Amino acid sequence: MESSLIRCVAQLACVLAFLAPSSNGQTKARDKTVGSCTRKEEFAKKQALIDIRISELVKATEDEKEELGIAIATDFGCTGSIENLIRYRHAAMRHVFTPLLETEEWPIVARALYGLKMTGAAAAIPAVVGCLEHRNARVREMAANCLSHLAVTPIAELDEALKIEKDPFVRSSLKASIATLSKKEKPYAAWKETLVGPKEAPRVKWAWTVKGKRSFNKYDAKTIESPKAESLAWPISWYHDSLFIPVPRSSFGGKSGHAGEDMAWFREGCSVYAIGNGIVRMIQGAGGNWGFLALIEHRLANGDYACSLYGHLAWDLLVKPGDVIRKGQKIGTVGLSCSVENGGYGAHLHFGIADNPFRKPRGIYRDGSALNFTMAGKRVRAAVVGYTYMPDKPDKNGFPGLGLRAKLPDGKILTVSVGNVPMASQVDWIKGYAKRTRGWFKPSDFIEARLAGR
Repeated sequence: MESSLIRCVAQLACVLAFLAPSSNGQTKARDKTVGSCTRKEEFAKKQALIDIRISELVKATEDEKEELGIAIATDFGCTGSIENLIRYRHAAMRHVFTPLLETEEWPIVARALYGLKMTGAAAAIPAVVGCLEHRNARVREMAANCLSHLAVTPIAELDEALKIEKDPFVRSSLKASIATLSKKEKPYAAWKETLVGPKEAPRVKWAWTVKGKRSFNKYDAKTIESPKAESLAWPISWYHDSLFIPVPRSSFGGKSGHAGEDMAWFREGCSVYAIGNGIVRMIQGAGGNWGFLALIEHRLANGDYACSLYGHLAWDLLVKPGDVIRKGQKIGTVGLSCSVENGGYGAHLHFGIADNPFRKPRGIYRDGSALNFTMAGKRVRAAVVGYTYMPDKPDKNGFPGLGLRAKLPDGKILTVSVGNVPMASQVDWIKGYAKRTRGWFKPSDFIEARLAGR
C-alpha cells in the first residue's frame, strides 16, 4: 500500500508541475483553472462524471479511500475541475483535498483548503496546520480560515502562528479564527446549503443569478458612537489583481452604472476585511442575487460619513448589526461560485463605497453642495460641509435624525435637519447599479487616498 501511495503522489506531482509559480510567488492562475463553473452545460457534464468517482470513494473501505482520493486529485485537481470538487460536502473528500495541499500553485492549494473547511475532518488538521507556514500569504490566510471550521482545532497552533506572522491580512484571519473557536455561538451558523446529486455524494446545487426574496434583512439604525476611521485599508488581500482576468479589474461606472468594483474572482472562502473603523449597519441573508451582504458605516477623519458595502459573501459572517469594529477586522469570506449563498455568480467580492451615512437623506449632498433653508424668517444660503446625527431629534421610530453641517458666508457652522427616506424602504437603498453612479465613490481611488501613512 505504501509504495502505491508514493507512486500516486509522484504522479500527482508530475501532472501539476506545469503550475509551478515564478520566483516571486505572485503568479496568476491560468484561465483553465478558474471560471469553468460559470459554463453550466460543460460544468454539469464534468460533475456527472465526478459523481461516479466520488460515490466510489465514499463507498470504499478505509484502506482504499486514501489511494482513491489521490487518484481523483490527480485526475481532476489541477484544472478547472477543482471547481467541481469543492462543491462536494462529504467528509471522505479530505482524501482528495489533502494531497492537493502539496501542489505548487497557490490557487489550487487555497481551493483545497476551502474544500477541507466545508467538509470538516479532524484528521486533516495536521496537514492544514502545516499550511500556516506556506510561503504564500494567501494560502496561510485560507489555512487560518479552514482551521476555524474543523473540529477540535488546537488554538495553541493558531497562537503560535500569530506570534510569527507578519502579513496584516493573515494576522487578522488568525485572530478571527482564534476568537471563533473560543465562542460557541456563530452569528449565522443556521444557514443550510441546498445539496443535490447522489445520496452518497452530496454537492452544492448549481445556481445562476438567483431571483427571489432574501432570507433576512437585519439592520441597526440607533447606534451612533463609533471610533473615527482615521485611515482605511483594503477589503481583501491582493485587491488589485484577479484570478480570472490577467490585468487589474476595475468595474466601477461605465455604461452599466456599476456602483462598485468586483475583485477576488474565484477566490472562494478568502477573507473579507472592514476597510476602517465603523459600525455594522446591515446584514442581508442569501436568497436574492446579492447573496450574503454586509454594510458598514464609517465616520471619516474629517467628520464626513461613508458606507462600505460587501456583496456576494458566504454564510460564515462574523459580525452582526450594531457591532463596532476596527480597521482590518475580518468580517466574513467570499461565497461559493454559482450558489444561492453568493447570489448565483462566479465567486467574487462586489465592493462599493456610498457617499452618505446609513440613514439615507432625501436627496444627495456632497461637501460644497449649496443648501437653501429658512432661518429666523429669512432665506439663507449655505455650503454643505458634512452630515451629522441628531439624537435630540429622533424620528417616529426612535431613530436619531440626520442633519447637515452647513457653513454660512460668515464662516459660522450650523446643523440643519434634513428629512430621511422612510426606514421601511431605506434598507433597499443599496443598489449594485446607479445612474452615473451618483452617490457612490470609486472604491480603489477612495481607499488609495486614505491608506495609513498617507
